Amino acid sequence: MKNKKKFYKLCFLLLVLFLLPSGITHAEKTTTSDNDETTETRKQAGFQVQSVLPENQINDRVSYYHLLVHPGQTQTVELKIMNNSPETQHYTVEVIRAATNKNGLITYDERDKRPDESMRLPITDVAQPRSNEVSVKSYSEGKAEIDLSIPNDQPFEGILLGGIRVSLKEGSTEDSETGLSVKNTYGYAIGMVLTEDEKNPIYGEPELKLTTVKPEVNYGSKILEASIQNPEPVSIKDATVEGKIISKRTNKSVAEGKLKNVSIAPNSAFPFHIDWGMNQIVAGEYTFKGIARIGDKKWQFEQNFTISSKIAKKMNEQTVFKIIIPDWWMHTAYILIMVTVGVLVFLIVRLVKRTKGRKSNEA
Repeated sequence: MKNKKKFYKLCFLLLVLFLLPSGITHAEKTTTSDNDETTETRKQAGFQVQSVLPENQINDRVSYYHLLVHPGQTQTVELKIMNNSPETQHYTVEVIRAATNKNGLITYDERDKRPDESMRLPITDVAQPRSNEVSVKSYSEGKAEIDLSIPNDQPFEGILLGGIRVSLKEGSTEDSETGLSVKNTYGYAIGMVLTEDEKNPIYGEPELKLTTVKPEVNYGSKILEASIQNPEPVSIKDATVEGKIISKRTNKSVAEGKLKNVSIAPNSAFPFHIDWGMNQIVAGEYTFKGIARIGDKKWQFEQNFTISSKIAKKMNEQTVFKIIIPDWWMHTAYILIMVTVGVLVFLIVRLVKRTKGRKSNEA
């Protein structure tokens, strides 16, 4: 009887073991060519833009605006819009402050982001579109105009950096399969650099500062966001930023991160992310230690922070994990499960028959 019980337990454990893979989330594999995607986007956009560099352009070998301005100066800058589509198109024109995203790239699309506390004069205060909407007829060329008005009583140091963004006026199309309304917007951004001294560099090595560290969930991943501030009116490029999270309870690193080729816009903060991975967040005291490097220049950061039980629970509950399993693995797993179940059923039936046979012989 003891041998039979052990055998049944073994069969049950084997059955559970082989059934486990069927409970894993299966995400289908999708591959997209970046070149094909870029070409398709341009085709759908149906237009192009080109800067018209004025006489006060400092560097005429670049396609973006790099302008020398003076206190009290007013000027209108033009930007060509070429409509390559067979119908009249309407465009939205904006001037947007330069910002720095989590990938360490300078962007011109975070229009709603609040300016950094170190920014004294946002470029949006001195550069504004004459009209926020421009229409261009089919296969024609139009223009957007940006009016500059440099304050007379507020000279600025370094550079002001932003972008002129031109995009198709936001419209919606209905997805035939889902019936949902999907908004599509295509656009281009051309950088604009303003300075009152042509010797002022665009890129430099300002003193970086760590302002805040904040544990949170970002697109389903548990991360620590360390806000590294560039408080000076000069950009940074080709920086390497790395950091780690140390538990004060164990004095060991629980997560690390590193990012190369980082650029940071003037008077902005770089939201450096360290992914906590699949580890559960444990409430307690932690320390963030980070380093930023540009060549031989190095900045070191350190800041303590606390994760409460409430925050830890919230982060663990909000996290989304998806394990991508190849199709062939899933098919193989299903076949193995069916074969295993069949073998187990055969063995159990044979054991039952043998047991009945023995009992009948004993009788």
